[in-house]
Amino acid sequence: MDNKELRRMNQRDEARERRRKKRRRVVLIEKISVAVICLGIVAGAGVLIYNLLPGIQVARQLEEANAYIETEDYDDAIASCQEALKIDSSSIQAYRAMAGAYLTKEDATSAEQILYQGWETTQDESLLQYYCTVLLNEAVADINGNNCTLETLDKCVSALEKDPDNADAFTLLDACYDRLFAADSSEQGFLCNIESEGSCEFESYQNVMLRLLLVYESNPTEELKAEVFKFAVPGNDVIWLDIEHLQDYQNLLSRILEAGENDAVKELAACTDKAIAMQDFFGEAFTIFESGDFAPIKEFMNKEEYISIRDEFMNGTMEYWSGETYIPVSRGKMKFVNEDGSWKFAFADYEECENTSDVINIWSAKQEDAGVQRVCISYEPAAENGEYFPHTTYEFIYLYSNVEIDGEYVPQMNYRFETRVETHDGTTTQLIGDWGGPHEWTTEF
Repeated sequence: MDNKELRRMNQRDEARERRRKKRRRVVLIEKISVAVICLGIVAGAGVLIYNLLPGIQVARQLEEANAYIETEDYDDAIASCQEALKIDSSSIQAYRAMAGAYLTKEDATSAEQILYQGWETTQDESLLQYYCTVLLNEAVADINGNNCTLETLDKCVSALEKDPDNADAFTLLDACYDRLFAADSSEQGFLCNIESEGSCEFESYQNVMLRLLLVYESNPTEELKAEVFKFAVPGNDVIWLDIEHLQDYQNLLSRILEAGENDAVKELAACTDKAIAMQDFFGEAFTIFESGDFAPIKEFMNKEEYISIRDEFMNGTMEYWSGETYIPVSRGKMKFVNEDGSWKFAFADYEECENTSDVINIWSAKQEDAGVQRVCISYEPAAENGEYFPHTTYEFIYLYSNVEIDGEYVPQMNYRFETRVETHDGTTTQLIGDWGGPHEWTTEF
C-alpha cells in the first residue's frame, strides 16, 4: 500500500471520529436540554403545589383579614375569615380572628356564636374559654351599666354550662342576685309588671333556673347547690306573677327541692301550694259567675270550706294568705310578699291592678244579725274592651234580716242580691231582697 492510499485511509478514520464526537455532543446537549426543561417543569409544579396547600391559603385569607381590620373594614375581614373556614373548618386562628372582628364592631352575640361553633367543631379549649370570657364580659358591662336583667343572669349560667368551675361566673352570679333579687320596695315588684299586660318574665326566670339546676345535677358541688337554693328564693319584698304561671312555679320549686333540704325553699313552696289550693277551690265559683246563672252561688257560699276560709281571716289564723275584710281572689295576677323572711301571697284586685281579670271578694268583716254571722261573696267581671268603666259588682249576702210577709216584717235567714254599676257619672244599684225566696222584692236607687 503506497503512501497516498495510506493518507486517504487516515483521513477517512479522522472524519469518522469527528462525526462520532459531534453526534455525542448533540446527544449530550439534547440530554441537558431535556433535563433543564424537566427541572423547570418540576420547579413550576412545586410552586403551584405550594400555593395550593390549605395552610397557605388559610394564612393568606387571615393576612387579608388583618389588613381589613387595620383599615376598619370589619365586614370584609369577617368575609375573609369565612373564606378561610371554607378552606379549613378546623382553623382555630380563623375562628378567633372572626370573633375579634365581631367584637370590634360591637356585635358580641355573633362573636359568641362563632366561638361556640368553633369549639363544637374543633373541641379546642382556648375557643371555649374565649367564648366564656366574651359572655362574662357582657355580664360585667350590664352590671356596671346598671342594666342587670335576667339576660345578664342567663349569660353567667351559659358560662357555667361550659365551665362549671368558672370562678368569675360565680362572682358575677352573686352580683346579679344583689341587683335582681335583693330586697326592694318597688311597687312594680319582680318578675311581672303589674301595669302592663304580657309583661311577666317568669318563663325567662324558669328557663335560667332549670338550666342552673342541670349544671348542678351534672356537676353536683356544694357551691352550685348553694347558688340554686339562693336563686330559688328571691330576696325581693314583692314578687308579682301571672296566675297562669303559678303551677309552673310550684313545679320548679318542687324540682329544686329534689336537690336537697332547704328551709327557705320549702316555705316558699308551701306558700305556693296554698295559693294553688285556693285557686282550685274558687274555680267552681268563677264557673258559676261566668255562666250567668248565679243561683248555685248560694250553695257555694254556705260550704263548710268557704265558711272556714272566712273565719280564718276574721280570727287572724289564715296561713300564708294575706288580706283583710274584702279579700280578693283573681285569675289574673298575684303577688308573693316577703315579710321578715316569711312568705305570704295575695291576689290582685282592680284597685291594685286595673288590668287584672275577673275578681271574687271574700267578705270577712264581723257583722252579726241576731247573733248570726253574715256570709258574703261578691264578683267583679273583667273589664270590657280594656276599660274600667262601666264597672259592675255583684254582691250576694246570706243574712238574718226582716222579710216582708203579708204586710209584716218577719226576721229570718234569706239571701240578698245587689248589683252595682259604676260609671263616670256615678253608681246605680239594684237590690233584690229574699232573692230566690217566696217573698222576693226589688228596688233600685
